[in-house]
Amino acid sequence: MKTFRKSIRTASLAAVTCVALISTPVLANSAMGGDQDHHGTSDTDFGKPGDPAQVARTVTLTATDFAFDVQSMAFKKGETVKFVLINKGTQAHELTIASAAEQIEHRKMMQEMAGMDMASMHHNDGNNVSVEPGETKELVWDFTKAGTFEFACNYPGHAEIGMEGKIVVK
Repeated sequence: MKTFRKSIRTASLAAVTCVALISTPVLANSAMGGDQDHHGTSDTDFGKPGDPAQVARTVTLTATDFAFDVQSMAFKKGETVKFVLINKGTQAHELTIASAAEQIEHRKMMQEMAGMDMASMHHNDGNNVSVEPGETKELVWDFTKAGTFEFACNYPGHAEIGMEGKIVVK
């Protein structure tokens, strides 16, 4: 009976520990007042999701296997841009607008998920849109701050072979 109680106590402690570990990032994120884990759902150092009614310019990007037809872009601080992403490739791609550090972080996360079904992981958050072959989707972004940022497809290996570029905001 002592062994049974010890096993129950150990299992209960393990369950509480798992819940605490899972909840900690969520609670910490809430305490910081934002959706920091959700790519660009709030104001960031590279802008924020834009209002479609405020679009000043539309930029069309075509993704193929494995390139964007644009390598650099320039915008004005305060400009709201609608990006139209057309996938003419045979694989799914994404367009993520972020700082260099966030692109690296996102790339690492995507690499950890390599081998999983990427089609089921499409995340169309504020600064990111994913497209299947033949699809076209839009992303509206408000460049609220000046600086040099990046756009990329962070599916494993894609940015590393050229699916990335620079964004300069003045």
